[in-house]
Amino acid sequence: MKKYYQLQNVLFSNDERLDEHVEMFYRGTRPAYDTGKKCIVIGAGLVTDFCTYFNCISLLKWKTYTFAEKLILKLRVQGNMEIVLTGFEKKDHQYVRRVVARRKFFAEDPQDVELCYPDNHLMLAGFEVHTMGLSMIYGGEYGTEAEEEQIRPLSLHLVTTTFQKEDYIRSNIGLLKETLLSGQDSLAEHLWIHVVDNGRTLSPEELEDGHVMVHPNLNVGGAGGFTRGMIEAFGHQEKPTHVLLMDDDVKILPESIRRTYQLLGIIRPEYEDYFISGAMLQYENMNWMHEDVGYVHSENGQYGPLKHPVDTTNINDLLRCEEFIAQTQNGYAGWWYCCIPASVISMKNLPLPVFVRGDDVEYSLRNHARFITMCGICIWHMGFTNKFSGSMELYQVHRNSLMLQAVSDVCRNVDFMERIRKLVRVELLRFNYDGAELLLDAVEDYMKGYRFFMKNQGERLLKEKTAKNEKMVPLSEIENAPENVWCVYERAERGALEVFLYRLTYNGHFWPQKLLKKEPGICAYDWFYVPHHYFFRRKLLVINPHFRTGAFREIDRKRFLKLFLRQKRLWMRYRRIHEKLEEDYRRHRNLLTSEKFWRRYLQLDKKEKPV
Repeated sequence: MKKYYQLQNVLFSNDERLDEHVEMFYRGTRPAYDTGKKCIVIGAGLVTDFCTYFNCISLLKWKTYTFAEKLILKLRVQGNMEIVLTGFEKKDHQYVRRVVARRKFFAEDPQDVELCYPDNHLMLAGFEVHTMGLSMIYGGEYGTEAEEEQIRPLSLHLVTTTFQKEDYIRSNIGLLKETLLSGQDSLAEHLWIHVVDNGRTLSPEELEDGHVMVHPNLNVGGAGGFTRGMIEAFGHQEKPTHVLLMDDDVKILPESIRRTYQLLGIIRPEYEDYFISGAMLQYENMNWMHEDVGYVHSENGQYGPLKHPVDTTNINDLLRCEEFIAQTQNGYAGWWYCCIPASVISMKNLPLPVFVRGDDVEYSLRNHARFITMCGICIWHMGFTNKFSGSMELYQVHRNSLMLQAVSDVCRNVDFMERIRKLVRVELLRFNYDGAELLLDAVEDYMKGYRFFMKNQGERLLKEKTAKNEKMVPLSEIENAPENVWCVYERAERGALEVFLYRLTYNGHFWPQKLLKKEPGICAYDWFYVPHHYFFRRKLLVINPHFRTGAFREIDRKRFLKLFLRQKRLWMRYRRIHEKLEEDYRRHRNLLTSEKFWRRYLQLDKKEKPV
């Protein structure tokens, strides 16, 4: 017997910050939001289009991944209007807009209306409201019909790890209590929230209730925090069917969690082991999507988004984003919002103890993860844009990349060591001796073997390496700093003689200093590399144009020679031992991902001695 099943809600823009990006909710005429009646109001003779990032429905994906074969739109309306059912399909490599049905309504009082989409092949479906008089919409949802045996029982355990970010956590947990946990539906009954407090600064009494638990934890980074959450979820009285991992410093949309839950409730058996990978949108530019699925580039070993950046207010970008993901080699789901089936997680298949960076990459690759993404399942990440840290990008990422490749035999098509060699050379050429040192530290610590990672020393190492980060000051404090701060990203051609001398002398390190230019060159603070700007300079001004900060680097032959010789010795030693080292890592993977190891690492059992 079939019964009605809700898929997702229609959303209104009633958030001050999101009001700046109203086209994520509707295009055309912008409705006014009536805070008293909690409805949107549209004047006469206007058109409002709801086929947008938050209010369209990924129809082809719902039909593919779930039993949602029929699509129903329910709205509560008042006024004189025509509702037009629309959508987009792909034909001959082009996206074509379709009008599939239309119906007029006149209601003096609020009235519930229901429209069915005819059988079609739309990628995205949506609707428009054409008003003939003043009209109001009080709410709406998309739904389907499903057989009772197709609806799965669920228990969704949300795990978020935090370290001294109390304001974010209090805000997010308060929002989830007010919206999802206050309902009378299945989600309110079967959503459990685990807050893993690595900083031990939260008051459990302030946050906890029947469905919210706070777990004071050692500062063991994201990997340790999420692992603690997994252990707690599986130790809960209601065992999880899925575990949703989510960052702490994010702005959340409760509807994303609801859509995730509803999708899982009617998912087809052949997709039940897929990860649901939520999109990371930029908090500073809220309509821009940075990534929904990432991958490790085989050519250069960098982690990055599988798709080009998406402007969620642009319908063509949305349609491109909604194309089905080819199961690319080295693809992963970031743990800012990642829902993992309990069938994948087990107490013998926990994450690796890498503190931060790469834990989500390795876990996806180790488990041969496949992914589901959808419009409106997302978070906004705080402070993500323009963020670069040497201790993270040079030390933590590269140390962990070598480790995850060795332990789990993943990314075999990526030569991480070759990438590190090239980066060490680049940092020496642009006088970033601390950066080169961080890269060499990464290799040395990896070469200490699996026992190095069994010690709970992530916090100490992070502080130690962070001390080597560039100390930037406002450009206003630097004399003769350029007005055009974006000049550091301007490309420049080099002549053959300049290229020859640059390489031969290691950019002046093997050249008389009196022949080097006294005027400082310019250098980007991040990965961007333009050798012409650095050629034969005694000094470089490093600039972060996003924050208008800078710092000076000076050529230092003594330090250069020390690091130059250190890398030579290190590469020779690596070549001698790397095969046996990798075998040793791989042989101990089951130990590093076991519950027994993690309980000792986290000091969960008093009888266990700390690692």
